[in-house]
Amino acid sequence: MGLKESVSVPVSTTGKNMYCRENGNATRGAVELRAEMPNEINTIQNAWNVICEFEYLVEADHSARKGKRYRAEVLAFTANLEHNLFQIQEQMIAVDCPLGPYRKLWVSVPKKRLVMALPYSDRIVQWSLYQYLNPIYDRLFIEDSYACRKGKGSHKAAARLQYWMRQVDRKPGPGWYYLKLDISKFFYRVNHAKLLKILAKRIKDPELMKFLGSVVNSRAEPFGLPRGKAPQDTPPEEWLYDVGMPIGNLTSQLFANIYMNELDQYCKHVLKIHYYIRYMDDIVILGENKETLHEWKAKIETFLHEELELDLNNKTCIRPVRMGVEFVGVRIWPAYMKLRKSTVGRLKREVKKISELYASGQMDEEAFKRRVASIKGLLEHTESESLRWRLNQIYLDAVRKYGKTDPEETLWKGKNDGKKVA
Repeated sequence: MGLKESVSVPVSTTGKNMYCRENGNATRGAVELRAEMPNEINTIQNAWNVICEFEYLVEADHSARKGKRYRAEVLAFTANLEHNLFQIQEQMIAVDCPLGPYRKLWVSVPKKRLVMALPYSDRIVQWSLYQYLNPIYDRLFIEDSYACRKGKGSHKAAARLQYWMRQVDRKPGPGWYYLKLDISKFFYRVNHAKLLKILAKRIKDPELMKFLGSVVNSRAEPFGLPRGKAPQDTPPEEWLYDVGMPIGNLTSQLFANIYMNELDQYCKHVLKIHYYIRYMDDIVILGENKETLHEWKAKIETFLHEELELDLNNKTCIRPVRMGVEFVGVRIWPAYMKLRKSTVGRLKREVKKISELYASGQMDEEAFKRRVASIKGLLEHTESESLRWRLNQIYLDAVRKYGKTDPEETLWKGKNDGKKVA
């Protein structure tokens, strides 16, 4: 980024990195947990001064405003950019920059969630913290953790799992099984004391830890839910301050990966699970038989409860691989992938809506084509020829209903139509 590197991000080399060999590829992992963990681990020191540097804040501002530069709050901030950045820097140096207040937004797709957004100046503080810590922690994560990481993502997670499924599908025997693990209300249940303890194992900078404590234990808004409660069913007075992270925050993504990395390391280096993949709180494990998977499930459930104070929900299951695995929004088989039925239903409703808005003149052609391109991008990764045909019919019916005489007959045709998509 062209920013000055901290001289103490350097880490002690006495802690030996652990690697797990998978099909000729080294899967990175941090030092083993519990009994296998060495007495000394790599540490981060003297980091806060670097995070507070003006150049770092300038870079954080560039990152925070990407795709948002014409929003009113961003324009107002950048109208007096230098003064505002110096003001943020002064507060950060004094470790006196509490984040908040939060704006609340309910999101209903794919399920009802409470998303919280910070003011723009606070997002700059978060970006400054993130761009320093994320590269350090990212090197410690296992290779098969795919959420909120550069060069990863849901499409690569699906492709990796399908690659494994092809491998086990060719093996002799009665057929493999998969264990699907889903954490109950993950973002609402992350324990603050546990998270700060995990962060303190590496971060030895008192000022940075003080700031992280103020972020995690924010009094601006309670983020946590009691066990077994859903956000839409919980009155404001029952929300908790000692658990939970705000969905939609940049630091929440990083903290979530750091928190769940404890489980990743346990599964890879203590349980020695070969086929293990995680996307945020969704985990899939492949095993030769149900007995092994049941044993792993019991140990993982115990670890989650005792070490991270998390619970598995009722979507956790063990089934044959031949039935297909639902993961990152798609159902995956060794030879192809398909969108989930719920996603297909949403796409049909969305296409009908935008087609009618476009045909009636309430949406211009440029905006319509952007929405179409977005949906087609999703479809390109799955076998969707029949769905494309149906979407095309929905589009044609809508535009003809409003009297358009020259609709694009092959609007939803894809480059992969007529062949299976791996």
